[in-house]
Amino acid sequence: MKKILFPTDFSEVAANAFRYAIELAKAVEAKIDVVNVYNLPVIDATNLPAGYVEQMLDEKKALVQGKLEAFVAAELDAPLDQLIPLYGVFIPEEIRDLVREGAYDLVVMGTRGEHNRMEKTLGSITTFTMMNAGCPVLAIPDDATWQDIDYIAFATDFLPHEQQAVAQLMDFADKVAAEVFFVHVETKPNIGTMQDYVTLSNYPYKFTDFAIVNSPTVMDGIDKFIKEKHIDLLALYIPKRRLWERLFHSSFTKRMAFHSKTPLLVFHE
Repeated sequence: MKKILFPTDFSEVAANAFRYAIELAKAVEAKIDVVNVYNLPVIDATNLPAGYVEQMLDEKKALVQGKLEAFVAAELDAPLDQLIPLYGVFIPEEIRDLVREGAYDLVVMGTRGEHNRMEKTLGSITTFTMMNAGCPVLAIPDDATWQDIDYIAFATDFLPHEQQAVAQLMDFADKVAAEVFFVHVETKPNIGTMQDYVTLSNYPYKFTDFAIVNSPTVMDGIDKFIKEKHIDLLALYIPKRRLWERLFHSSFTKRMAFHSKTPLLVFHE
């Protein structure tokens, strides 16, 4: 892991997540690019003087560059590479395209509970990025603070096509010296308990001990596991599926990102 992209809206939530990203980058020996996607208000350019729109764009870019410099100024030990003021109309798509063009290894973003319209908008940006970025995405809740990542939980359905995600997760865990727990939540009554373990001979990794948590809902089961095992980071895998399944996973991932106080690491195909 060498390149981390950190999108910011200059909020306190972003500042908190940035401090987390800095410590993570130092732990994995990576560099951080910080980006803000900006645009101009909708205007009727037909009656404007020639070159006025270009002048507005130049001024806005310079303003955003200054805000980026101010945003990172307090973090003197941040392993920074680039500050990127990026013009774009559709923020989530611009972040996705930048991730792919820049060949980033990880995106780190801040999240907060959805209590008002602005937070719902920011939540949509984070969720879109988690579902569509070409690399893993780490969402940092607004009240999460950096601590050494000792225990990671990977929520699994025991499916062999998770192999690529597990390989990435194991590489990440090795870099931060963390132990990985595999957990499956069973919502049918009386099938599995917190202390039950199964061995899967066809699972593609040597880690064949998996906890089964019995719970009425997946979210409650994961919460229970996180608390009992003192999990520092939760990891999920999102496969490519039919549209309705993708919508379900988008909704579930969004609920986990905004419900949990634990950082959420999302992998996908």
